[in-house]
Amino acid sequence: MADDELVLLDLWSSPFAMRVRIALREKGLEFESLEQDLSNKSPLLLKMNPVHKQIPVLIHNGKPVSESMIIVQYIDDVWKDRAPLLPSDPYGRAHARFWADYIDKKVYGSGRLVWGATGEKQEVGKKELIESFKLLELELGDKPYFGGENFGLVDVGLVPFYSWFYALETCGQFSLIHECPRLVSWAKRCLQRESVSKSLPDQYKIFDFLMDLKKKSYVVEKAGDGVDGAEGDVVGIELRDACEDLELQDLFVELELGVGEFVLVSSVPGICLSASRRKKVH
Repeated sequence: MADDELVLLDLWSSPFAMRVRIALREKGLEFESLEQDLSNKSPLLLKMNPVHKQIPVLIHNGKPVSESMIIVQYIDDVWKDRAPLLPSDPYGRAHARFWADYIDKKVYGSGRLVWGATGEKQEVGKKELIESFKLLELELGDKPYFGGENFGLVDVGLVPFYSWFYALETCGQFSLIHECPRLVSWAKRCLQRESVSKSLPDQYKIFDFLMDLKKKSYVVEKAGDGVDGAEGDVVGIELRDACEDLELQDLFVELELGVGEFVLVSSVPGICLSASRRKKVH
């Protein structure tokens, strides 16, 4: 497959895109990274991922593959002779997929509450995140990687969140080296791999990026009063106080304004869109 063309619709700050970059580099594959502006989605992104309109998308010889863990497993299937990321036996593969799914369901959601919320919601997020990390640490045990001696799917799924560690510790006021020392050692071991070190941004750069999101002020009009130009109460809300479900990819936040009523507030000044609650799958 020397003539394969690989294009990644990418975003430097996304832990989901980091997974794909790591997997491609583990396999020694050359690829073109096209950085995307999610406040102004490109025609290529909309064409290649018309359902979710999200990154990452891997375009392999013109054919798109979406969703980070699906992409990683696709890469492993196509180039199975190079640095396999999944075990060869069915049980081992199922076990790895279970923990990769656990990471998607637990780490991202609780983590963004730690850096994106305050007060009780932040404390709930911190408690859940530390519990999840401790459980992952138990699964890791004394092994160098989650798959044993070999760097694999679970490592690829989790290690991008190392780039969040400084933000999590700073915002949540806790120490990961104290709470989960073996997990921190594992992350540093992963960073010794060129595929990881080249794919993860600096923790302080991520911190600045996340804090910029957190500090943005939004003007929100109550649903039914003042939407689409009608007069109504206008309330200035800071993201750190209002965030219920921050969507990192689109830089949107959902705010509950009444029973069953929501406003989707864009990070682009002056844009305010009515919307129903929605959940994204990464």
